[in-house]
Amino acid sequence: MTRVTILLTLIGLAILFVAYGYGVHVIHGGSVLSHMYWATAAMFFVALANFIAIAHLARSERMIRELRTLCEKNGIAYGED
Repeated sequence: MTRVTILLTLIGLAILFVAYGYGVHVIHGGSVLSHMYWATAAMFFVALANFIAIAHLARSERMIRELRTLCEKNGIAYGED
């Protein structure tokens, strides 16, 4: 999951650079619609990466809770070191 999040973030960053280039091109008379497509794609990939990161964090938190429960059940010390 972490690799997917990093990959999506890098894709979003690369698309953001393309969108920036098209934005500069718009200033000099380029197509606004093309810039908007690239900017929308960049936002989509970054939002998707953030969603996956949040889902991964929630899964990790659940796994930690289960681990703590098992440690308490079996009398194993589990500290907050």
